[in-house]
Amino acid sequence: MRSFHLTPSRAALLSGLFVALWGGLVLVFPDKPSVALWDGLVLVLPEKQFVAFIGWVVLYLIGFAWGIYLLERAAKRIESSAVPTRDNARPQISVSGEAVGNRRGAWNPFDPDARYYGPALGIVCFFVCMSLFAAAVVSEFPNLGSESAVFKLCAALQPVKFTALILATAGLATAVARSKRVRQSLSMIAAYSLLFTLVYFLAHRRSGTNEEEYALPAGGGNDSPQAMSVKVQKVVRKRYVINPYSSITFAAPPPIENIDVKLTDETSNRYQVGMGDGGLGQGDGEGGGFGSGKDGGKIRFIRLRHSDKSWDKNFGIGGDRNLLAELVVRFPKMNGKVADETEAIDFVTLGNYKPKAAPPVVYVGGAGTFAPSATDKRVLKQYITERHGMILGDTLGGGAFHSNFIAVMNEITGTTRVEIPRDDPIHKRPYEIPQLPFVVAHGGSTPYGWKLDGRWVVYHHPGALSDAWRDDRAGIKKVIADHCYLLGINIISYAHREHDQWRRSQQP
Repeated sequence: MRSFHLTPSRAALLSGLFVALWGGLVLVFPDKPSVALWDGLVLVLPEKQFVAFIGWVVLYLIGFAWGIYLLERAAKRIESSAVPTRDNARPQISVSGEAVGNRRGAWNPFDPDARYYGPALGIVCFFVCMSLFAAAVVSEFPNLGSESAVFKLCAALQPVKFTALILATAGLATAVARSKRVRQSLSMIAAYSLLFTLVYFLAHRRSGTNEEEYALPAGGGNDSPQAMSVKVQKVVRKRYVINPYSSITFAAPPPIENIDVKLTDETSNRYQVGMGDGGLGQGDGEGGGFGSGKDGGKIRFIRLRHSDKSWDKNFGIGGDRNLLAELVVRFPKMNGKVADETEAIDFVTLGNYKPKAAPPVVYVGGAGTFAPSATDKRVLKQYITERHGMILGDTLGGGAFHSNFIAVMNEITGTTRVEIPRDDPIHKRPYEIPQLPFVVAHGGSTPYGWKLDGRWVVYHHPGALSDAWRDDRAGIKKVIADHCYLLGINIISYAHREHDQWRRSQQP
């Protein structure tokens, strides 16, 4: 059996195949981890962002290997051409792969004897990159003055913080190294890493600083659910036929037929706003929608992606997508004005929304932890204060998420949580919620909120609200699951109405 030798041509072919395969996977993999196939079968796939990131890491390693190979090949060729060919010349002695001599190279970066491969370049690189890294670390402490221009400049260095640390380490190693070959290799590593980082950020750079836009649906709803018909259900009890010759006796013969008239679950919901035509929203337009809405705008349910591994629990098909479907069922005039799928975004994307077109509400769920960075907290604070957004928190497990979420919300709002009253408008419009529905009381049975300028900016549900939106209702009774749907619709309605009023107030 012949052994496989990795020649340069074969390595180039494999590199090209990897790039093609990686690009194909990024196109094939979905934005969300679950994909419905048929008959309820769900295939769990890695997220597109994860596949793309792994591809970038492998691409960096492939480029690094090619850089080392080409650099070594070019350096050997230059050194061999510099060896004297005269018979009476002094022989060159190789020490650790480096020829000893007094040759002074020019400016060719592939020549180990190039003039700039000295300690001075490494020292300069170390101090410059360490300064950038230190400035980025300073931005992790907002109490130093988060509103100053210097602090904002330091915060802008967060994405390149670890790149600066790597380059500073390479610069220090270059400065203390004695071998010219080692200095050349370290310089190449630093230059290649810097170039690759630049390419990575250019590839992920958006065309505009605030490219994202959340458009409300146009219209003029009145938060009136469509009146549901009352069905009468006949419960027919069994008819008993008594054999007079049987040994079984009855104290009293049962009636031949007994019919109990009961109402179905469709009549269990009492509508405070009124039995209407099924149009959610507010405004002067026609049908459901909002006065500041646009044609083509839709109500969307957006989930925030964070470090907790349970952030995507109940996400998408068979989970919170059912909430959007329920909204359309109860408000038929919103058909075509509600998104078909739920979405997931990260902190960077949340910060990239236009100042007057951010999502009215963002869902944050978790079971383990909630530990956003200082930069992420600034994004959340900007979202609720400057862009009039609202956060719906949902404790999905018994871990530290509940306490972590409360601490973070206290910090970004500057206030402390308060109990949301049962008779608050958020619990009464469009549906009256008599008591808090929950699946499991991971954080108690009381809803808490944070209020700024007269509106709720954070609603924290302590009992796994989205568990009730699953296909299996997490095993709870249907009436409780229905109330969880109603609470979700109330929160969506409240956030969109508040955001619509704010948007109209911002118009000239």
